[in-house]
Parts: sequence; C-alpha cells; structure tokens
Amino acid sequence: MNNNHNKKSTQPRIERLFQQSGEEFKSSRPKQSFSQRYFQRFELSRPNPFRTLFLEDVHENGNQEPNKTDSVSTDVISIFSRASSAMVANDLASKALTLREFTVLNSYCETLDTKTFRLRSSNGEEFDYLPGQYVSLSVTIAGQEYKRSYSLASSPSRSGIIDITVKRASNGGLVSNWLNDHLKIGDTVNLKGPYGSFSCVKQNPPKILFIAAGSGIVPVMSMLRWLTDTETNVDIVLLLSFRTQYDIIYHDELSLIAARHPNVKLFITLTKEQTEVTPQQKNLGRINQSTIAHLVPDLTERLVYLCGPDTFMEACKAYLSRLNLPKEHVFFESFTLTKPDFSSQVPRAPNSTKKTGRYQVKFAKSNQSIIADGTTTVLELAEKAGIKIEHECLSGNCGECMVKCLQGHVEMSDQAEIDDIDSKKGWLYSCCAYPVSNVVLDI
Repeated sequence: MNNNHNKKSTQPRIERLFQQSGEEFKSSRPKQSFSQRYFQRFELSRPNPFRTLFLEDVHENGNQEPNKTDSVSTDVISIFSRASSAMVANDLASKALTLREFTVLNSYCETLDTKTFRLRSSNGEEFDYLPGQYVSLSVTIAGQEYKRSYSLASSPSRSGIIDITVKRASNGGLVSNWLNDHLKIGDTVNLKGPYGSFSCVKQNPPKILFIAAGSGIVPVMSMLRWLTDTETNVDIVLLLSFRTQYDIIYHDELSLIAARHPNVKLFITLTKEQTEVTPQQKNLGRINQSTIAHLVPDLTERLVYLCGPDTFMEACKAYLSRLNLPKEHVFFESFTLTKPDFSSQVPRAPNSTKKTGRYQVKFAKSNQSIIADGTTTVLELAEKAGIKIEHECLSGNCGECMVKCLQGHVEMSDQAEIDDIDSKKGWLYSCCAYPVSNVVLDI
C-alpha cells in the first residue's frame, strides 16, 4: 500500500465525517498511522464466518471508499445469534490449543507508552475469534521462552489480520516492555487461542454500557469495532477512564466512531488533569456512582461490560449494585497483573486465597510431595516440585492446565470456567486451584 497516497485520500474523508456530524475533528495522533489503521483492508484467504454479516466489501487497497449496500437496520438478535452459530461451526475450542505463527505487518503508537501490533498468520490461514477474546503470545527473550496473554483489539469483521495493543508496564513487565522496545515489522511471534468468554456476542444485548479504565479499553474496542462494522442497532454508551489526555488509547478512532454512529455515546474521564476531552462531556474526574447515574439514566435496561484494574472494577461493581443493576447483568475481565514470587515463573492467579492451613499435596505419577497453605495454586506447587504442567492463559479459560484430583479438595478461584461435568469428575484448572485439604493429584 502506498501510505502517502492513502493519507491524502482518507484524511479528508475523516474530516468530512466530523463536519457532517457538526463536530470538530482534532487529531492528537499522527494522521497517517490513524488513517492506515482505520481503513486498511485485506483480501480474504478463505471465507470468514462473519462475512455474510458485513455491510462493507473488503478491499485490499485502504484508500477505496467503503462499498455499502442500501441502508440496512440489522436486527440485533439475528446478527448475534448468527455470529455465535458461525463460531461454533468453526470449532474454536479445538483450534485454541494449536500454536500458530504470526508475522508483524505494522505497528502504531497509540500513546507514548502503548503500541498496537498488526499481525497476519504466516501461512495465510484465517484466525477465527469472538470480539473481546484474547490470545496467549509466546516470545523468546535472552534464550528463554515467555508466555503472556493479550486481548485482541481487532474485530472479526476485518478479516485477514489481528491487532494486539500492548502497554508498557511500569513495574517491570518483561514481555510487554520487550514487545514495545524490540518487536518490529517482519518479525514473527507464536500465538495460541482464542480464549475467554468476555464477549457481547453471547448475550444478545439491545443496550450496552462499556466501562473501561486504561488498557481495559482493548477488548472493549474489539467489541465496539464489531458492533459498528456490522451496523447492529445496539444502543451503546462508552464510559472510559484514563489518567491524562495523552494516555487515551484509540482517541481519534473513538471520536470518529461516536461522530458517525448516532447509537454510540462516548464519555471520557481523566483522573490526573482538568481538560475537555469530548464534545459531549467535560472531564468528570474519577468514575463514581453519581457519574454513572447521571450519564446512564437507563442503566437497569443495559448489560454492562467492565474491564480494568481490579480495584477499579470492584468499585464500579459496587456502584452498579447500589444503582439496582442485577449482578447477572455485569460481565467483567481483569487487567491486573499480579507479580509472582521471585522464584516462580508462573504468575499467581489474581484472587489468591488467604492461608487456610497446612496441607500435603502429592503428585501420584511423579511420586513427589509438597506442603501447601492455601495461598498457592496447584500450578505453582507443581513448578516448585519440579513438575511441568502445560499452561497458556493462566486465567482458567483455555483448559490446557487441567489435571485430575484423585483425593481431597481444592478451591477454584472465581475466574475459572470449568464446567460442572468435569468438576464432578475431579478435574481442575491448576492455574486457579488452591488446595484446602490434603490432596492427591494424578500427575
């Protein structure tokens, strides 16, 4: 693609969209990279399960105007159910554990400390996923392999590519910082997935409230892009929190989406500076109960998708509860990374339990034993005993770390998604299981 030509042809169109909406277009990011990111299209390598849902043709050349059909108002229940059926038909679960190589096509600076990496399967194979899901990424740094999970920022409606957005970690996050500093166009990375159930596709919501802070915007952006690309008539409110105007990830694209889609309302709050960041609403400081009540008067009619640091989400869940929103209307995903013990390579699950006693954990096949106190996962205990358990997501979604408990009891953390049938048979997700008695494991 000729990037200079793309810049000339697409930038006026972005500005026209704002002029038509009566809003002023102000770009706080390099215009060229934003134009590329928003309009770039790739030819399909094979039929995508979402293709029949699209209202735009997919073009290889990003400077072409979208070729839309006549104005269509798509029934939300129909489009969500068809999407779910398509994904089931493609058997995502069976593909999630397959390691696949991806090539970096491009990278974009979203903020001073956040980059988006655009990836394409090295063998041209299509990558099927639900908006809001995540992948496990493997990289080799100084001769050692590291695995970390990253939400997909892209939408399945934009076939042939996937995007991951990576924010530098101030607490020394090795992989995220390495990706920002060293990953370049033409490099390859290995991915497994998709994983996770944080997706609006499954609930058929006519009204949605997205609440996100910081990097929590990433899976939300995936869902927002899918909803607007497929032109569902879902009523969407975005309530986002960032530290400063320079920390707003996807700022230009969020503004553009809100300008061209009347069913999308955007509110951005800044916690560290006083400035106006959206035409709709001045800075509101930290999100609190009164903020939500004021901006979302029809809250009880909506499903809420919440993502951000654990403390932020716990506060928001309390606000939503006091505003009489049923807890079954709230779906959430944590973006908090808990630093593991220095001696361990396995990150601790985010809601480790308190000490509950002193228990013997026996690994039957390995003839090894170790003492546990209820604060350490089975996966960590196995590592300390020198036993390797394959793992990927570290959040109880992928199922790769499943082991069988032959005797005793474990407590599973909240995020584990093991089904009742497997649980009754003694299976557990070792990344999220904490012994609460003497146990014998079939490994």
